[in-house]
Amino acid sequence: MEQSDIYTEKIMNMILDAIDDIIVIHDSAHTIIWMNRAGEKAFGRSVDEVIGTKCYELFGNTTSCVDCTVNTTNIGSPVNNIKRRVIPKTGIKCDCAAIPYYKNGRLELVVQHLRPIPPEA
Repeated sequence: MEQSDIYTEKIMNMILDAIDDIIVIHDSAHTIIWMNRAGEKAFGRSVDEVIGTKCYELFGNTTSCVDCTVNTTNIGSPVNNIKRRVIPKTGIKCDCAAIPYYKNGRLELVVQHLRPIPPEA
């Protein structure tokens, strides 16, 4: 990795760690490779604990979610994929969007963007 790439990665991590929305990045096999600080807080687990686990395990599942967008998304298809999720440990309700990243026609990474839903007043 070049010095400029390392610098860019560090800046991006700082930005993603500063936001309140939860960001989880996983590969095409649902294996988590990164999570921001908001994710650590919401899930009550450190990033070191979750790296290498499956994204669906964060939600208490043993297999991918039945409505998993990643399992049904095709290259070039429109993405209308906001799903409601509840974080088991904290009960936080979120709108979850999966943003797939393809390389050479194959799904390589998925960015899960979870936006907590404010409690009803």
